[in-house]
Amino acid sequence: MSTYERQGDILKIISQLDITPTMYKNAVTKYTSIAEYLENNGIEADMYPQGSFALGTVVRPNAKDPNAAYDLDFICQLRIIRTYLTAAELRKNVEDILMSSDLYGGKLTINDNCFTIKYADVGGLGFSIDIVPAVDENEENKVRLRSKSKNPTLIDSAIAIPKKCEKNYNWITNNPKGYRRWFENINAPFQDSSRMQYRQVLFEENKPIYASVEEIPVELERSAMQRVIQILKYHRDMYYSKLENGDDVKPISAIINTIVAHISASAPANISVFDLLNYVLGEFATYAEYQTLTEERFAELYQGKNVIGRKSGKWFIENPANPEDNLADQWNQDGSIPAHFFAWAKVVREDLIDSLQMSNEDFRARAETAFGQKAVASAWGNKYNNVAPKPVSPVTPAKPWREKWFLP
Repeated sequence: MSTYERQGDILKIISQLDITPTMYKNAVTKYTSIAEYLENNGIEADMYPQGSFALGTVVRPNAKDPNAAYDLDFICQLRIIRTYLTAAELRKNVEDILMSSDLYGGKLTINDNCFTIKYADVGGLGFSIDIVPAVDENEENKVRLRSKSKNPTLIDSAIAIPKKCEKNYNWITNNPKGYRRWFENINAPFQDSSRMQYRQVLFEENKPIYASVEEIPVELERSAMQRVIQILKYHRDMYYSKLENGDDVKPISAIINTIVAHISASAPANISVFDLLNYVLGEFATYAEYQTLTEERFAELYQGKNVIGRKSGKWFIENPANPEDNLADQWNQDGSIPAHFFAWAKVVREDLIDSLQMSNEDFRARAETAFGQKAVASAWGNKYNNVAPKPVSPVTPAKPWREKWFLP
């Protein structure tokens, strides 16, 4: 098998872990309906996606359960400034309206920082919508953030969301719209490079849903950069699920999104998924040297490399849409987190780059380690197994054997 064919087979696994066009369409319908219900009941708000659903980097979330539902995140932004109510009041206003609904009340789960509505399976896969209430950030805070930001124009869309601190709710600043603009600006050349080919393939696979290529939402396009992020996110979930305290030390998606986007910004637009993955992992290996080098020595050896920083011995990864948000805060609270991150990056290279040159059996074994046996079997069948079928006993009647063999 050629390296190119093996790369294509890995991408088949990732595409199966992505949200389907049917589910995407269903999710859009559902969150639009929630927004309309709130509007009709006195909550003047804009509902919009954040996180992986907004960035086009959705993967099935739970590596321990191949049938796990998708978690889709949304902001419910009331058309007011935070000055006019408290964080607790905002929460209560949205919660009361949702709980009073015959449609949503029975499905609603109240969490510390969001409200979750679970939906029934579609084609064997379910999803839930996490709703984070928000208001516009006040101008005083925006002025302060602009003065610190490398991307001051992104600050205009900053919002305030309720954050539970012990028993009370306080405001914290968030900016998912600004982050999405930053991400999409970097991703645009990669999308433009592969758009026509990708959209045509997607159309051929989904003709019952779309009457023409033009009907396919841009949100379903997947560039090389988005695919690299999806690969890393799902591999992360599998890798950390095998650690005793994996959920406590695995890197948040915002870190993967931010680092990959920053690194990708210097790559050619027509780069392939695996060339970009190889390039990103090479940069990860460089930043791993921060574990043993001083800040000054690292800067001397690797001028201009500042996606991951260490300021006064503290890890720092800036949220490009919020200069006061250090995405690596947890790295400074638990030194094992960055150690695990760079160890994981090495395993990604072994599983997805080095394995391309291994024997068929070792290549498949690495893929099963990376993505799980069920996901690999679903995408590949018995390919790369190199296991000859057991001979049929001459006393076994042929017809019943065939019927059993081909049962789904």
